[in-house]
Amino acid sequence: MKKITAFFIAVFIASLSFSQSPCVDGMAGIYPCSHVDLLAFMPLSDIGSPANTNDVWGWVSPVSGKEYALVGCSNGTAFVDISNPVAPVYLGKLPTHTVNSLWRDIETYNNYCFIGSEAAGHGLQIFDLMLLDAVTTAPVTFTESAYYGGFGKSHTITINPQTGFCYCSGTNTFEGGLHIVDISNPMNPVLAGGFAADGYTHDCYVWSYDGPDASFTGKELVFACNEDELTVVDVTDKTDCFAIGSYDYGGSVTVGYIHQGWVTKDKSHFLIDDELDEMNLGNNSIPYGTRTHIFDIENLTDVQYVGFYEGTSTAIDHNLYVKDQFVYESNYRSGVRVLDAVHVSEGTLHEVGFFDLFPANDFAQFSGTWSNYPYLPSGVNLATSMYNGFFILKPTIIALSQSTWDLCATSEIIFNVQVNGDLAFPLNVGIQGLPGATVVASQLNEPGIISVTISGLNTVSSGNYYPDLLLQTNFGENYAVPFDIHVANGLAVAPLLQNVPDNAFVSNTATSTLFEWSAIETSTAYQFEISANEEFTSIIETQSLAQNLYLMTFTLPDGVYFWRVKSLNDCGESPWSTTFQFTVTVVGVNEVSKHDLRIYPNPAEDFLSIASDQIIRNISVSDLSGRIVFNRLLQNGVASYRLETTSLSPGIYMLNVDGKVKRFAKH
Repeated sequence: MKKITAFFIAVFIASLSFSQSPCVDGMAGIYPCSHVDLLAFMPLSDIGSPANTNDVWGWVSPVSGKEYALVGCSNGTAFVDISNPVAPVYLGKLPTHTVNSLWRDIETYNNYCFIGSEAAGHGLQIFDLMLLDAVTTAPVTFTESAYYGGFGKSHTITINPQTGFCYCSGTNTFEGGLHIVDISNPMNPVLAGGFAADGYTHDCYVWSYDGPDASFTGKELVFACNEDELTVVDVTDKTDCFAIGSYDYGGSVTVGYIHQGWVTKDKSHFLIDDELDEMNLGNNSIPYGTRTHIFDIENLTDVQYVGFYEGTSTAIDHNLYVKDQFVYESNYRSGVRVLDAVHVSEGTLHEVGFFDLFPANDFAQFSGTWSNYPYLPSGVNLATSMYNGFFILKPTIIALSQSTWDLCATSEIIFNVQVNGDLAFPLNVGIQGLPGATVVASQLNEPGIISVTISGLNTVSSGNYYPDLLLQTNFGENYAVPFDIHVANGLAVAPLLQNVPDNAFVSNTATSTLFEWSAIETSTAYQFEISANEEFTSIIETQSLAQNLYLMTFTLPDGVYFWRVKSLNDCGESPWSTTFQFTVTVVGVNEVSKHDLRIYPNPAEDFLSIASDQIIRNISVSDLSGRIVFNRLLQNGVASYRLETTSLSPGIYMLNVDGKVKRFAKH
């Protein structure tokens, strides 16, 4: 397959959309592979890109639970619904802020997407990802939710979700070094500081440090990939950033160009991909394997070069990401390579799987896969191929015969674990995150299948659990395989209704109304009903729902209505909740003083529900100093709104809803 010309492959692939194709005997359709399946492929034309793809990121809606792909394109950012990964749906495009560009970089924070580009004058685009849940007719041309113009172009952006800061690299500010933006209020990003002392930064890894060097615990650190130097920068004080350690990569290692890197699971090593070593130090006739370089960072003031892993391919490596023990590398013409880093403390890595997105050849040239994203809960891997399109992959290095259980008064479950890759054998099986349960399994000494029994489940408290099955090595490291288990050692109980409140008024001009009730830990589903009478013999709306909320598009005429909910699990169903009554009516201008603004819970933890008998169009939150920490204009208006408060510091805040002000506390 490698003998097929690159041009023919590119044209052929670009003309097709592929559905699910498992990796069998080393091939998935036309693609060489090992322990990685192809779920779907979308060519450039299917995601509205005229020239190329670049970066890719993922996001999960906290309301719908849907998974989305955010795909960088030459002309903007494409959004793809991948909740069914074998049948992805292109939802639309956020166009570039200025002009088209080969380069685009994407990350997320608090349900917002942040986008930088090498396009002149592009700045930082901000997009409210919650809009994706509302798409009913695709594709949509989206508009920016906010914008930051503190710089023109940028090469990459990196976000620390724990602190709410975005680190923009390769801008036309701070000598091309770190340009730091405070995005804690995504709708109002502001410059926080910068670092220019080490010149141009190509990409970086940001870390709220919890590694082995105790002298820096709790500090916010940046590992800056600065072409010929790996520099560790303390950015805790954004107005006084300074280097605490560095490694002169160009002066002591035969290298080309530090491109990007990621910290390993043991937090003691840093892996980088060098974008020029394969091209400058090797050629197509003299193989020079793709090299992943390893650094010891146990002492941050004395970073040490350990060595490198050299793969069998000659392709250029581009972006790598670490998830648990595995390294997911996007290596231009050799595709997504999966490396096992369990022996990284010994300075070694080894390949356990791959999917070659560019079957033509492995030449050291700049085409093929740009990036990948391995962090979605479903376990899929998102990958881009520059001149072909967008791929959805599924690694199968460790696979469970069943990964989700709903149990009622069950004492044990039995399933198989299949290990396909060449891991660090022998492996023993353990479990974490399921108190009271015990696991029994034989030792696995080579790739194959092992039977696992988890017992004692009838002693586990009812609830939803997300434990890890641990494949334990003999030297203390584990491969963690997540699974879901719902234990219902008793009937579900009736929920408590919250919103729409009892005896509330709802405007019939509202575009939608949010119904909410208490989450029942033992529930697997909820049954929701609206009736025109209190006896519920005239049902108007009924829904089976996985979440404890329902966003209803309002089409009800004026009148009095009733709603209720019950919960269900594998042991049965609960009684119906109490019944709440609400009235749908026209809200007139002279009735404003009669309408009430309701918020709950107060104090808030993760969210604040806002309900009004008027249409809500503008919401802002300010602290007691008057500083606005949240502002949202709802052009179409809503009757209720769920305000996320996880990013707010504990304290007292003032909520302003269309001029009505209420005070609330954040715990």
